[in-house]
Amino acid sequence: MNKALKISLGLLAIVLATAALALPWYTSREADALIQSWAARPDDARWALRQVAHQAGWLSSSGTAELQLRSACAQDAGQNNVQNNAQNNAQEPMALRLRYQISHIPNHLGLNQFSWTLAPAGSPSGSTAQLTGSGTLGYGGAVSTDMALPELNSSGSWQTMRIAPSRGQLRTDGKVLAMQWSVDDIQLKVGGKALDVQGTHLHVATDDMQGLTGSVELSVDAVHAASLSVQGMTVRNEVREVAQRLNYQQSFSAQRLRWMDKTLSEVTLQGALTGLHAPSVQALASLWSDNCGTADLAPAQSAVLRKAVRTLLASGFSVGIPSFKARDADASVNGTLQITLRPSAHGEPALAEQLESSGEFVIKGGMLTPDQVQLALQTGYAQEVPGGLKLGYHYAAGALTVSGQPRDASLVPMVLTRFDQALNDALSPKRPKPVPMIEEAASAP
Repeated sequence: MNKALKISLGLLAIVLATAALALPWYTSREADALIQSWAARPDDARWALRQVAHQAGWLSSSGTAELQLRSACAQDAGQNNVQNNAQNNAQEPMALRLRYQISHIPNHLGLNQFSWTLAPAGSPSGSTAQLTGSGTLGYGGAVSTDMALPELNSSGSWQTMRIAPSRGQLRTDGKVLAMQWSVDDIQLKVGGKALDVQGTHLHVATDDMQGLTGSVELSVDAVHAASLSVQGMTVRNEVREVAQRLNYQQSFSAQRLRWMDKTLSEVTLQGALTGLHAPSVQALASLWSDNCGTADLAPAQSAVLRKAVRTLLASGFSVGIPSFKARDADASVNGTLQITLRPSAHGEPALAEQLESSGEFVIKGGMLTPDQVQLALQTGYAQEVPGGLKLGYHYAAGALTVSGQPRDASLVPMVLTRFDQALNDALSPKRPKPVPMIEEAASAP
């Protein structure tokens, strides 16, 4: 090995050693600046750190703080309602005691590793009723942490509750957030009646933490109560945006559902709200969030509200039940329902022209009594199919058919036209009524 190569390798080793020593110092400075920025958040912020005691170090840091959580509605409502301002400002935030430790030594998992605990601010320092976690800050900026809660118990004169130890994970990467949480058993007794929920699992995933898109899924292995039992239940909500249109879907399913003396299996109920004009929905969501409702809006905000509702209706959308299914030992039901507002031809809401709707339900077996079947066939609202009945309808452009037969729907366009008039009046800018001019008679000289 020649002398030049030895010098180069030595210089490289010095550079790498310097970088290895400087990196913990840099990440420690960054952590300190971040915590101080959280402590500097204004008093009306939805969350902030207070009473911060941060001990920055080269290889590790630690500290304590009080995490304050405030209701956004208490603050926003106070800005628009002077009468309630003093009451809202008097509301104390929820306070949690935070303890944390950060290791600034990088490893294969990321730049930093950390552990933390959260507990109610007034709880004893040695209390076990606290949320704990440990996680990492990745090299790309992603933050992930495990979380755990011990068993929780509460009791009163007429109710008791027990929540088994629970656990979860949280990950954020830019605007994306993912969370999972699981609880093995939840027991509740109220007035002598018991409810037992087994195997609860929550999954949350957002595409944009500041936006509206993402999914939430709640699954439960079993629910047991005196008159109700459910097995294999899943509830899922999902919102996606495609070409400035929001599509919202909700579904409920259960492998087995018992209510009173009726037992159903393979229960599925799907709901959908699709084709919503995304900018209008976001404008309405911002108004609602900023004002905790639509009361006491400023004139400019009222104009935004009217424009958003008008555009939302004129752009059209669909709402309905894409699928409803259930069956028992000798019967089944299967149905769909759809209500559609077609895009307005002239850019203004006109439900009398835009509205279309259709639906179909097939009922088989013993879901209906023989008298109910006979009545449905006699009225012409149902058709007989093998093993049961089919009920269906379709409405568009003032024409209605029920089970394939035309029906009088002349009242529907009349009602919708009057509704359109009332709607357009409500969405028009409010103009002050003119003050009548009073002419004064000229006085005699």
